[in-house]
Amino acid sequence: MYALLSQRRLRWFGYVSHMEDGRIPKDMLYGELATGSRPAGRPVLCYKDVCKRDLKAGNINPANWETVGADRNFWRLAVRAGLQRSEQRREDQWEKRKEHKQQRAASAPTEPRRRLHLQQM
Repeated sequence: MYALLSQRRLRWFGYVSHMEDGRIPKDMLYGELATGSRPAGRPVLCYKDVCKRDLKAGNINPANWETVGADRNFWRLAVRAGLQRSEQRREDQWEKRKEHKQQRAASAPTEPRRRLHLQQM
């Protein structure tokens, strides 16, 4: 599911990069707030930030993604290859967690711990 969402975001990201200046989606992607403030705490991720996270996960440099996205076929291949790498990374992490869980279960005592109840006087 995460891979599908990432793929859709990155493909749309490439599509917007081909738009001419002045189009609303491109202005929204590159626009910044002139005034206003955010509440204290961790800032809410913008759509652009989520896309940058997807780019990093796919080993696409966020600094020069526009040059990669200029060629549509190359962008499509880069997105597909990046998603495969990130999916493989997720599967590897999942396997490590599974192995770690199994090791912890194997090293756990076989007899359940007994609680000592203190007698009240």
